[in-house]
Amino acid sequence: MKKALSNKSNFWTTFQLSTVWEGRSSLATKLLFTLRAHALFIALIICYTTAGFIVTWAYDKAQVMSISRLFNGRLGLLFGCFLTAFFCGHALYVMIFIRPEHLTRYILTDLRKNYLKAERILIALPILLFLPVFISVFSSFKAMIPVINPYSWDAVFRKWEAVLHGGVQPWQILQIFFGSPAATSTINFFYNLWFFVMYAVLLWQAFSLRDLRGRMQFFLTFIGCWSLLGNLVATFFSSVGPCYYGRVTKLIDPFQPLMCYLWTANDFYPIWSLNVQELLWKTFKDGGGGFGGGISAMPSMHVSMAFLFALLGWRTSRVLGIVFTLHLALILIGSVHLGWHYAIDGYTAIVGTWFIWQTVGWLLDRHGALLSLNSFDDSP
Repeated sequence: MKKALSNKSNFWTTFQLSTVWEGRSSLATKLLFTLRAHALFIALIICYTTAGFIVTWAYDKAQVMSISRLFNGRLGLLFGCFLTAFFCGHALYVMIFIRPEHLTRYILTDLRKNYLKAERILIALPILLFLPVFISVFSSFKAMIPVINPYSWDAVFRKWEAVLHGGVQPWQILQIFFGSPAATSTINFFYNLWFFVMYAVLLWQAFSLRDLRGRMQFFLTFIGCWSLLGNLVATFFSSVGPCYYGRVTKLIDPFQPLMCYLWTANDFYPIWSLNVQELLWKTFKDGGGGFGGGISAMPSMHVSMAFLFALLGWRTSRVLGIVFTLHLALILIGSVHLGWHYAIDGYTAIVGTWFIWQTVGWLLDRHGALLSLNSFDDSP
């Protein structure tokens, strides 16, 4: 039995690209092979998109999800900016550290042999084509949360927070250590940096040929977290978070001192979250949605993704594991300190992400033969 399981686990590293691609000389054939390798990934996004249209139609909110919104150019522009930054960074690295005799020739040759080879581009293509659609659908789903289930859990979460932390709100504990404008602004910087870290990791994994089993586990977990945690769980536990507590519950706001502190700190150092919070609230009151819109606190997807990056980091190397774990700690602290989330939003996100990661890994180990990604080259 152990031997059989071991064989299944090693399925992803059994073959080399040159072996499986032998005889597949045409680009169309190789592209078809790549799409088949990502069949589950693509199928899940198609099903998710279909569900989005059905839900918005059922609640008479078809305008929230439209074809034009799915295929807007903003996400493509973001990916393009990151790719441009990579190529510029690569050129600077070569100029500063390698300093070859023929600079342009060296850069072009290195890019062609190591980064722009056919295997790497083809394996990234399904991710670059379908992931922007998925993210757009998620934004539309998120805008539907208060329509499906009006916000009602914030008062409950406030009570649970106090019980879980010895009668004290977590933001009050963090205030002891980070209650200075300079510290708060620094935390806000790293909290905002999460957005760029996420897209950098997505592009890294999209083009990576190093660990294809881990790569597929990452992307399937990514989809599972945003759809199951960010949509289903968020809709059931519909909540807005501490920064909007008083506006939604109409109760005495125990988070008002925190928000007053943040606005005061903003007079000394920029606290960018405050402007974003006001923008999201205005969009919500105007009945809008779209890319990056919508309000939802439970669970924290910032923490969910930061934890997923840490899982990926530890799978890749010790250094990346440490870096992404520190990033996770900053995001968890920032989510509470900046008034975005209750601490239990982050705890729930970590547990949920861990469960999805483990479940996806278990499925890949036992049914990995359904996917053909083992056929690509095992290079960095």
